[in-house]
Amino acid sequence: MAQRTLLAPSLAALGLVLVAGCPGLADDSGEAPWEPPAASEDWERDLLHTDLAVDLSDLTGVATLTVAAAESTGLSVDVQGLELLDVYAPQGELRWELSEGRLDLGLPAGGDDAQVIVEYGFQAQETFEGWMDSGSTLTWPYYCGNLFPCHPHPTQGGTFALQLEGLADGETAVFPETIPGDAPSYQLAWAVGEYTLLDLGSTSSGLAVQAWYRAGHESSTITGTEHLTAAYQWFEETLGPYPFGEVTGSVDVSWGGGAYGGMEHHPFSHIAGPAMGDRITHIHEAAHGWYGDGVRLRCWEDFVLSEGTVTYLAARAIEEVVGAEAAAEAWSEYQGYLDYAVANAEQLAWPDSCDELDILDDGIFSLLPYYKGAFFYRALAEQVGVDALDAALGSFFQAWVGQAAGMQDLLDHIESETGYDPGPLAEAWLRSEGIPG
Repeated sequence: MAQRTLLAPSLAALGLVLVAGCPGLADDSGEAPWEPPAASEDWERDLLHTDLAVDLSDLTGVATLTVAAAESTGLSVDVQGLELLDVYAPQGELRWELSEGRLDLGLPAGGDDAQVIVEYGFQAQETFEGWMDSGSTLTWPYYCGNLFPCHPHPTQGGTFALQLEGLADGETAVFPETIPGDAPSYQLAWAVGEYTLLDLGSTSSGLAVQAWYRAGHESSTITGTEHLTAAYQWFEETLGPYPFGEVTGSVDVSWGGGAYGGMEHHPFSHIAGPAMGDRITHIHEAAHGWYGDGVRLRCWEDFVLSEGTVTYLAARAIEEVVGAEAAAEAWSEYQGYLDYAVANAEQLAWPDSCDELDILDDGIFSLLPYYKGAFFYRALAEQVGVDALDAALGSFFQAWVGQAAGMQDLLDHIESETGYDPGPLAEAWLRSEGIPG
């Protein structure tokens, strides 16, 4: 995600409701009746796949959740902004409870994976917390429950399928029909508008790269995406195969209010209209296909693993595919952001805790993880060599793709791969105030 000013946290509390489904009866085959257990809270039960069918004409959706077999009989999902219309399984009714935006269900323990079907309504959000009337969705960091039943914590990953209908005449919807690699829930998104497709070609692996722009943004889009395909190819060659399908790219969205930057909704990153001409923003969001999305976060305190890493990788890609002068310009821009971030710091770039701090309320979401993170990697490259660091980032991605990791996991991997202990540098850059001398 490119840094921008937005997102004031607010969670709508829902009242307590209890609806108990009734056990089914044995059918003519003589099979045992469907007897769902009582609902219970369990955030750990894995959501393997979410299949969504959304109708934008009346803001309704049907979510079919594939749930991993487990010893637990519970399942919890976030539905904080949804109006639940029906909740059931293919076999029949389920027992479920709704409390303060959390849907608890009862599912059989053991055996095979299970399915839950949730029919629901949702609302347009005035802020960056779901579907917006301006034509796009944004649920980062934990507002997916305003759009579909989900697990909002970044450590939880799953695959997705999406169908959209109910578009107005003349509108085009840009969205992934599938997200085939395990992804955090905030990654799923769509954008609707009067779009024109710009074909940016393909990488040597066959990954097709696109840009979708709105009226008046053709020139800026051509400028901002001139080197995007080459950057994707460099990421593939350096880090490993792109994990989210065979088509990717950038989508021009309206965020309003002077918002600038992008969001890593791979395979189609959303870029705010004013940033469509900004090369760094496009390449930064592209890099999230590998870090932040491809390798998820174990906890929000590890935000630097996502943003610091891709801020550095964007500059590296620019150096390789555009040239040294363009990279120097990027680092000069980074320096200005770094100075500002340090002068206005309210939190360390990498807090020494896990799941104890809120990314919004406790100031983790700031410029610090982006720019102290990038300069940490730059200092590390001076110690181990640029190529060695590239190789370590690539082998770490290939070992952890589709999983959640922490910053310490990456530091341990770098030491293992290079023989250099990056701990002292990380302490100086990421867990200390100011800029190391």
